[in-house]
Amino acid sequence: MTDKKIKVLIVPSDAQGVGHFRSIWPAQALTTHFGEDFDVEINLSPNMENMQYMKQFDIIHFHRHLGPIETIDKNFAELKAAGVTLIMDIDDFWEPPTTHPLYQIVKSEKLGEKIIKTMQLSDYVTTTTDIFANEIAKYNKNVIIMPNALNMDDKMWKSEVTPNQTDRCRLSWIGGSSHFHDLKLLEPSMNALYRNKELEDKFQMIMCGFDIRGSITEIKPDGSRTTRAILPHETIWMKFEEIFTNKYSDVQKDEEYFKWLNKIKKEEYPDQYKKSYVRRWTLPLTQYGKHYDYCDVCLAPIDSIDEYRTDKGQMIKRINKFNEVKSELKIIEAGMKKKCLIAQDFGIYSKLIENGKTGILIKDNKDGWYKAIKKVILDPAYRQELADNLHEYVKDKYELKIVTANRAIVYKNILENKNALVLTTELENK
Repeated sequence: MTDKKIKVLIVPSDAQGVGHFRSIWPAQALTTHFGEDFDVEINLSPNMENMQYMKQFDIIHFHRHLGPIETIDKNFAELKAAGVTLIMDIDDFWEPPTTHPLYQIVKSEKLGEKIIKTMQLSDYVTTTTDIFANEIAKYNKNVIIMPNALNMDDKMWKSEVTPNQTDRCRLSWIGGSSHFHDLKLLEPSMNALYRNKELEDKFQMIMCGFDIRGSITEIKPDGSRTTRAILPHETIWMKFEEIFTNKYSDVQKDEEYFKWLNKIKKEEYPDQYKKSYVRRWTLPLTQYGKHYDYCDVCLAPIDSIDEYRTDKGQMIKRINKFNEVKSELKIIEAGMKKKCLIAQDFGIYSKLIENGKTGILIKDNKDGWYKAIKKVILDPAYRQELADNLHEYVKDKYELKIVTANRAIVYKNILENKNALVLTTELENK
């Protein structure tokens, strides 16, 4: 290695959530903390026809794809011949379950096949956890784990907890619109929770992320398609809300509040945070962490089984690989904000959460969620202990500056031709 700065091109897949977590924020941290060694450029859509521009970099680290799939063989070969190291990053499994809103699009456009090909042609692949790394290794042995991380100097993570306006234990779910089948796992326990007179007025359910943006594609009899904006009452979030309110069983007792919820308008309601259920609307990416300021306990249900129909019409159950390889981000967020976490005993939650110490793991979806929720509602000291233990587990390991220091080591070692699998072991032992 020379004293010359290492030139790195970071190519996010988008400027949304994953683009920031996996590409933009780590790139900015690399410049801020290790700018003496690295010259970092972020480009969401580099011109792959301008090879002179692309060849100036020592490393090109891209998320999921780099340029048109039709020219990937030629482009990657040319860049490698010029000494450029190509690193692919991926944080989600390339084949979503049949219940995922994007399943048909991914299948019809063969996006999984394109991702696998890109993976195979890359010099290295980075991902979030060793669970996912084991899947990726089937196609590329040079897998490096770069976990998600949070910049705890950011305002939304430094924000203070909003005072609880009641004596209720605040239970929250914070997520996106693709989780309907995950949330359905909660239905039996939500029913039991609202029916239990002992717990009446002792908990508050808060759903975070409510959104009425989006579109619906309608297929006509002739096969033509038309797309229109969804109407407020058509949003999947209304179905989410039915789950978290047990079909509004308690909310309906307050006629005015129930009518206000059904207006589906983004406006404040007097004393909303004194109700048994609170709807929190979606926040911008730079503010969404503030959702955690309104809760005491975070829920993380994920479906472990995917059911699909074969070409012969048979219904087959299989492991939900998409959920199994999900990242540790929810664990990190809850831990950094000192929240108690109740999660599915599956995937990364099974691996990282110590049941009864850093969180509660649920195996039985029939009443397991209910029993765990009841316990943390009635035992404030226990839920605080779980929250504190989780915080201690994540506070240093997943802080962005620390994770970025490991990224800097990885980049340097790659250019010194060290083996990627050795790098992975070194990172895990830090």
